[in-house]
Amino acid sequence: MGLSRGTLWEIAGNPDDIVIDTGGPSKENGLFVGWITRGAGHRYKPLLSTDAVFKTRKLAKHFMQVIVDFANKFTDEDLKPEAIKDPKHPLNFLTLNQDELNIVQDIVKGAKG
Repeated sequence: MGLSRGTLWEIAGNPDDIVIDTGGPSKENGLFVGWITRGAGHRYKPLLSTDAVFKTRKLAKHFMQVIVDFANKFTDEDLKPEAIKDPKHPLNFLTLNQDELNIVQDIVKGAKG
């Protein structure tokens, strides 16, 4: 799972054509997944999905919304590893447990290149 800079730009550039959804619970672990797609005009083109890591559907949806919000505001400075570690970084205000926060950070780190 990773998020490219191009995907961040695609999300940010199409605010009226982004769909956030969730699925689950998974039969394997009882957890939920989240995903972001383009809208109907783009046949729900997948942009990002997660593994089944969220305890609730609400948390999975919240997580995806945070990624969309981040895409709408990010700068190259926000993608630097030292920036992500800063307690004032936008992703560090999430109400996620450490495993879930690591997932968010890994996705954003993938957008660096």
